[in-house]
Amino acid sequence: MRLALVLILVAAALGWWGWSRPVRPAPELIAGLSAEGLSGAPCPARSIYEQDARRKRGPQPSSVFALRLREKFPLGTPGEILRETLTAEGFETVTPCANDDSVLGARWRGRTWGAPDAYVYWRVDLNEKLIFLDGHVSRAD
Repeated sequence: MRLALVLILVAAALGWWGWSRPVRPAPELIAGLSAEGLSGAPCPARSIYEQDARRKRGPQPSSVFALRLREKFPLGTPGEILRETLTAEGFETVTPCANDDSVLGARWRGRTWGAPDAYVYWRVDLNEKLIFLDGHVSRAD
């Protein structure tokens, strides 16, 4: 019984701590964008079934977020400029593809259910210049 009471108090304290922390605003890069779901496929297909599903779905149009990224960071831009900008806006770097180390990624995860989640994927060439850039917003603010 005491253990249950202690666990309830710990859970309540953690909940209060999570709710009392200030909510960070969405980064400028995703401000005002609506959720478009998963629009790109930066990683190679992991199976023949996934490859067939992509082929049947056909090419997907670029998301508004991807177009915004490409306007701000045209192909040929040094990848470090993109990475620095994303870090300054609160994005965290991630490894998006388990089956392709050449794809780099970053994500912004909102702290509340209504806050946006955004993902950015890119590749650089041997000179560290962007050769691929994509992204999507999965929830909107």
